[in-house]
Amino acid sequence: MKSKILMFISILFLQFPASALQKSTDSYISQVGVDNSACEIKPENGETSEYSQSQLKTLASRITLRVIGGNNGGSGTLIARRGNKYLVLTNNHVITGVSSVQIKTADGKTYSAAITPNTKFEKFDLALLEFQSNQNYCLQEVANFLPNTDTQVMAAGYSAAKGEIAFRTGIVQQIWDRPLKDGYQIGYTSDIEQGMSGGAIVNSRGEIIGINGRSAYPILNTGYVYPDGSRPSEEEIQRMRKLSWGIPISTLLAQVDQQILTAYSLPLPKSQPTVPTTQLTGWLGELELKAKQITVRIDSSSNANGSGIIIARNGDTYTVLTAEHVVCERQDATQPCRNYNYQILAPDGKQYPIEKSTIKTEAGVDLAVLKFTATNQSYQVATLANYNPNIGDYMFTAGYPKQGDNYSPWRLTMGTIFSKETGLGLSKISFSKTDNFSKLLTANSLTGAYELVYTSITYGGMSGGPVLDSLGRVIGIHGLAEGEQAIDEITRDFGSSRGQVQLGYSLGIPVSTFLGIATRLGVQTQKVETTLPPRLKDEKSNSIKAAIISTDIFLGNATASQLIERGNQLWRLGRYEEAVKAFDEAIKQKPSFVYLAYYGKGLALRANNKYQEATDALESATTLKSDFVAAWQELSVVYSQSKQPEKALVAIKEAIELQPKNPNLYNSKSQLLSNLEKYPEAEVAINKAIGINPRVIFYMTRSNIYAKQKKWELTLADLSKAIDISPHFYEAYFLRGSLYYNQKTWDLSLADFSKLIDIDSQYSLLAYIVRSDIYSKQKKWELALADLNKVITLEPRAVLAYIVRSDIYSKQKKWELALADLNKAIIINPHSAKAYATRGLIYFQQKKWELALADLNKAIIINPQLAESYATRGLIYFQKKKWELALADLNKAIILNPQFAEAYATRGLIYFQQKKWELALADLNKAIILNPQFAGAYLTRGLIHYQQKKWELALADLNKAITPDLQSAELYAVRGSIYSEQKKWELALADLNKAITLNPQLAEAYAARGVVYHAQKKYILALAEYNQALAKDEKLLLGINNIGLIKYEQGAIDEAVKQWQQAINLNNKSAEPHLALAVALYRKGEQETAYKVAQTALQLDKNFADINFLKENLWGEKIIADAQKLLSSPQIQGLLLQMR
Repeated sequence: MKSKILMFISILFLQFPASALQKSTDSYISQVGVDNSACEIKPENGETSEYSQSQLKTLASRITLRVIGGNNGGSGTLIARRGNKYLVLTNNHVITGVSSVQIKTADGKTYSAAITPNTKFEKFDLALLEFQSNQNYCLQEVANFLPNTDTQVMAAGYSAAKGEIAFRTGIVQQIWDRPLKDGYQIGYTSDIEQGMSGGAIVNSRGEIIGINGRSAYPILNTGYVYPDGSRPSEEEIQRMRKLSWGIPISTLLAQVDQQILTAYSLPLPKSQPTVPTTQLTGWLGELELKAKQITVRIDSSSNANGSGIIIARNGDTYTVLTAEHVVCERQDATQPCRNYNYQILAPDGKQYPIEKSTIKTEAGVDLAVLKFTATNQSYQVATLANYNPNIGDYMFTAGYPKQGDNYSPWRLTMGTIFSKETGLGLSKISFSKTDNFSKLLTANSLTGAYELVYTSITYGGMSGGPVLDSLGRVIGIHGLAEGEQAIDEITRDFGSSRGQVQLGYSLGIPVSTFLGIATRLGVQTQKVETTLPPRLKDEKSNSIKAAIISTDIFLGNATASQLIERGNQLWRLGRYEEAVKAFDEAIKQKPSFVYLAYYGKGLALRANNKYQEATDALESATTLKSDFVAAWQELSVVYSQSKQPEKALVAIKEAIELQPKNPNLYNSKSQLLSNLEKYPEAEVAINKAIGINPRVIFYMTRSNIYAKQKKWELTLADLSKAIDISPHFYEAYFLRGSLYYNQKTWDLSLADFSKLIDIDSQYSLLAYIVRSDIYSKQKKWELALADLNKVITLEPRAVLAYIVRSDIYSKQKKWELALADLNKAIIINPHSAKAYATRGLIYFQQKKWELALADLNKAIIINPQLAESYATRGLIYFQKKKWELALADLNKAIILNPQFAEAYATRGLIYFQQKKWELALADLNKAIILNPQFAGAYLTRGLIHYQQKKWELALADLNKAITPDLQSAELYAVRGSIYSEQKKWELALADLNKAITLNPQLAEAYAARGVVYHAQKKYILALAEYNQALAKDEKLLLGINNIGLIKYEQGAIDEAVKQWQQAINLNNKSAEPHLALAVALYRKGEQETAYKVAQTALQLDKNFADINFLKENLWGEKIIADAQKLLSSPQIQGLLLQMR
C-alpha cells in the first residue's frame, strides 16, 4: 500500500530518475558586485520592456539548472549570488530523501550543492541550495509580487524523458487567494512534464515569478487541498486539473529566513498579506452562511468600500444599516460629506445603486441607514438581538475587508466580547478607523455610541458590517479598531491605512443604540429578539476555540508596520509568544514608530503573565515617546500586577497629566489607591471619574472602596445606582446579592440572585448555586436540589454543583447519592481538591477510615492550603487513636485558618480523650466564641464537666447542644446519663427514651437505660435493657459486665463468671470484670487463682479496692460482702500496701 502512494506522489511532483542525468559534478557562486554587462539582453519591445520568445528562452536557460540527488532529481532556479556563492531555489520534493545533491549549470559544469538549513519551509514545497563557483553566471530579477491573471509566461526545466532543457509557454489563468497546501498558488497553462519541478517560471519582462512543481491532469487529486485540510469544490478541482501549478517567488521572499534575505540582498515581498481565513464546518459553517446572506458590500466611487446589514424589507425595497462614515466620507466630523456615489453588492453578487436621498443619519452616532431596490429578488433580513453580552462571550464580525487596490472576498472573523459596562474602560489608544474613510469622530460621539469592545480581527472595509452572536443574530454594528499613527519617512513605511496601524481591540455600536434612534431614522424594525443565546455546549465551545486559535495569520517577512499589526492580531487570538516574536521583528527594523512595537510587546507579555519583561518593553515605549498615554496606562497595570503599587500610581499620574479629562485614568488611579488602603484619596479620584462621565463601572469601583471600609450602606447605594443605570447589569446584582447573603438577609439576597437568573438563566450557574445554598440554609431541600439540578442540566461538567448537591444529600443521609455526585465531580476534574475532601468526609461519616484517608491525602497533595482536609484527616486519626498525627493535622488546619471553629473543637476533643482538661477547655471555649451555635463544642465541653462531676455545668452545655436543628440520639443519651448520676430517674428515662426513638440502634442508650433500672434494683427490666444493648452491639462491655453483677445478686454465680470471662476476653485491660471474677473465684474456694486475678485488677485500677467506688459502679450487696472478704485478706492487703 505504501509503495503505491509513493508512486503516485512521485508522478504528481514531476521527479525524474537520476539515470537520466548521469553526467554530472557540482559547485556554486554569486553576482553581487560583479560586472553583468555580458549578461544584458536588450528587450525586443523597448516600450514595454518585454522580451521575445527566443530571448526568454536564452534568459530562462541561463538560470535553469539540473538538480541531481540519489534516485531523485529535477530542476532548480538560480536566484541570487553573494561573492562566490550562488543560491538555487527548487522544490523540496526534488531533494527529499537524498544524502548529497549536485547542480549542473547551463555551461555543463557540475557542482556539489549544500541544502541551506533553517529556511522555514516546513509548510512549503520549497528548498534552497547553495553552491560555490568563481564562474560568472547570469541572474534575472525576482518578482516580489504576485503575477496578475492573463500574464504571459515561459516555464523552463529539464525533461526527465529527454535529459535536456525544455521550454513551455503559457498564460497565468488562476491566482488563488488561499494558496494550496505546500504553497501552490499560480495556475498556468504551460505543459509541464516530469523533471521540470523547480525550474523557473518567467514573465515576458524576464522576471522570475515562480517555480514549477505540479503538472496538469495528475493521476490523483490529493494535491488539491488547503493547508487546513479543507478542499476546493469539485467544480474548482476540475478547473485546477487543467492547469500546471507553481509556487510564487514572493512566497519564498515572505517565508525564507530573514538572514538569508539580508545576506543575498533579496527584497521584501510587496504583496499585502492576505486576510486570514478559517475553513468553517458544522454549526460554524452554517452560521457563516447565515451571516453572508444578510451582509452587503457598499462600494464608493472614491474606490473605498464598507459593509452593511439588511435589516428590513418592504416589497422590492431593502433597508441596510451601516456605519455613517461608510456613506459619509470626510476628513473630520466638522466637515460635510463628500459627494461620492455608492452602490450595493448583494450576497448573490448583483449590484444595485443607492439613491442618496435614502441615506439617513443621526448626529453624534456613527450609524446610517439607506435603501436599495432589487426587483424580484429575495434577500434575507437580519435578526437583531437587543441584550447586553457577557464578558467572554464568543462573537463574530463579518464584512468585506479591503486591502490595497484589490477587494478581498467576504470574511467572517471570530473572537470574544466584553460587556457594555466594562468595554470602554478597556480602551487605551486613540480610536482609528482602519479603512480609507474619514478621520476620527469626535470623542463625545464615540463615548456615546461605541460601547462594544471585542477581540475578533477586523479590517478596513468591514465597517458597517454585523457583530453577531452564536445564533447569528446581530448584536452590534462594527465601525472602529484601536490604532496609532505609524509613519516612517526614511523607509517609506506608512502603515496599512494612510499612516495608521491597528493596535488594540475592535469596537462596535450595540443594537440597542440603533433601536433607540430607529424611529427617527424612519425605520420600522422587523426582527428583534431580547433573549440571550443558549450556553454553548462543550463541543461547540471547543470548535470555536479551535477555529480562533487556528486562524491562519501570515507569518512571513514583512515591514515594521505590518509586523505590528501581525503582533496585534496574534495578541487578540491569544497566541502571545508568536505576538512577541512579531513585535521583536518590528523592533529590529528600528522604524521611527518603534515605540508602538514596544507597546504591543508589553501587551502580549502581560497577557502571558511575564510581568518583568512586559515592564521592560513598556518602559522602553514611554522612554521613546514620553507622551504616549496608552503605554503609561498599560505600564501602570503591569506594575500593579507585579506588586509594585507605588510605581503603578506614578505611571497612571503621568497618563492623567497628559489626558486630564480621561475618566478611565481616574478610575485606574482610584483602584490603585484603594489597593494601597488610601481610601479618602481613592474616593476623590473615583468621584472625579464619575463627575466626568457617570458610567456604571465607576459606581462599581466606588462601591468596592466603600465595601473595603465596611461602609455597607454606601456600598449598597452605589450598587443600586449601578443597577438603576443598567437594569440588566449582572455583576451589580451579584455583588449586591452577595452582600445581602453575608448580612444573612436571605430574602433580599434571594431576590437579587433570582433576578440574575431572570436576566440570564442560561449563564447564571453560580447564581443558581448560591440560591440553592440559601434554600439549603432555610431547609428548603427540594428548592435547593431543583436549582442544583438546573445547573447540572445547563452545564453537566459543573464540578461545584455536584459537590454542593452532595452536601445536601449528605445532610439528608443519602450517602449513595452524595457519593455518586462526588465520584462524578472527580471524573470531570481529577484535580478538584474540594471534591476529594468532601468525599473523604462522607467516608469518615460512614466509618470507612481507609477510603477517607486516601481521599484526604489526595486533597492535601492537590491543595496543601485546604484547612478542611487537615481537620477531617485529624478526626480520622482521632478515631484510630493516633493522637500525635491527629494533633499535627489540627494544628496545621488552625494555622491555615485561625477562625476554623471545627478544628479547635476537634483538637479539644483529643485533649479530652487524653484527659488534658485545661487544654481541652481552652480549645472548646475558643470554638464556641467563634461559633456560638456550635453544638459539638458544647457537647464535648459538657462531657468534660461530666467527667469532673460538675453536673450543672455539664447539663448547661448539653442543653445548649440539643437544639431543634440538632436532635441527636447521642446527646440525649449523655444528658440522660447525667440525670442518672443525679438520681433524677424520670428525667434520665425521658432522655434515654428519646435517644432510642431517634436511633433505635444506639446500643449505649439501651445500656444507660439498663443502668437506671439496675440502680433501682429493677433487675428484670435492667437485664432486658442490657440484652437489647448487646443485640445491637455484642461487644458492649458495660452490658456484659453488668449482667454478671445482676446474675451474682440472683445467686447464678457460674453464669456471672461466664459474663466476666467474656468481658475480659473482649478487653483484658478492663479492671472491673477482673475484680468481679476474682471475688466469684474466692467465694468458690479458688483462693490462689482469685488472688492472681485480683492482683491484675488492682494493678489496672486501684480505685476498685474502694468499697464506695464499687457501690457507685452498681455492685450489689452480695458481691460487695464477698469483695470485702477478698480485699481484707492478708494477700490483697499486702499487695495494696506495696502499691501505696
